[in-house]
Amino acid sequence: MALSLALPALTLFLIYIAYNIYRRLKTKLPPGPRPWPIIGNLYDIEPIRFRCFAAWSEIYGPIFSFYLGSQLNVVINNATLAKEVLKDNDQNLADRFRTKPLANVSRNGSDLIWADYGHHYVKVRKLCNLELFTSKRIEALRPIREDEVTSMIHDIFRDSTKQGKSLIMRSYLGLVAFNNITRLTFGKRFMDSQGKVDEQGKELKEIVSNGMKIGGKLNLGDFVPWLSCFFKDDNEALEVQDSHVDRFTRVIMEEHTLARKKTGETKQHFVDALLTLQKEYELSDDTVIGLLWQEWIQWL
Repeated sequence: MALSLALPALTLFLIYIAYNIYRRLKTKLPPGPRPWPIIGNLYDIEPIRFRCFAAWSEIYGPIFSFYLGSQLNVVINNATLAKEVLKDNDQNLADRFRTKPLANVSRNGSDLIWADYGHHYVKVRKLCNLELFTSKRIEALRPIREDEVTSMIHDIFRDSTKQGKSLIMRSYLGLVAFNNITRLTFGKRFMDSQGKVDEQGKELKEIVSNGMKIGGKLNLGDFVPWLSCFFKDDNEALEVQDSHVDRFTRVIMEEHTLARKKTGETKQHFVDALLTLQKEYELSDDTVIGLLWQEWIQWL
């Protein structure tokens, strides 16, 4: 009885493997490391992926392919090719596979980078080109950048005269980067001049730290769907992170909405820009949240 049940399962398994091998051989793909059945190149990838990709590009060239489970991935490691992919052929290559962490941070493709090609993609791209990333708006944000750099120089001068010894610049650069990005994206500073982080800043740092841990981990269940039941802890962590991001961002949005109603002034930072353009471009809250976090990642 057991043998009669095992034979069909084994047959289906072998057919599945043979089909995948046939598909890979038939498709003309860029060169890359040889994938294993079912898992692909999951165990060939080193923990720091960009270093792994850089090493592979030296072996296979500026464009190469590899498999995560049964999911084909193509990596571009050349500025000219990247322009051809992301700009010249964006319509053909917009519909990309999203892992669960990417689906969460993009609000299931509600942003621009991970949106599927269609009406939403065209609308959000128009918003970014005509409103968010124009030269005029970037120039209007210049005082924020200058203010943070000036503050950093003052801090360095103050500490160097007090201590009378060499300083570690990493902490100062990290501080100016954090304050610059938060002010450009969320329209507020979460640190005072002494480097003390407020409660919202601590919450933001926790979100970013957890997001990097979750995003940097390869979840086998994303790429081999029938194994997803074995990764319930990862899925629960994603749900908690998604809820945390949603709650944090909506509080920031509400703060700016109330401030704008009270003063009647619209600031140049991205959260105010998105909220004032939300009705005109018919943007959902998920799209606003997805775009805000997309901008945060871009500034990083």
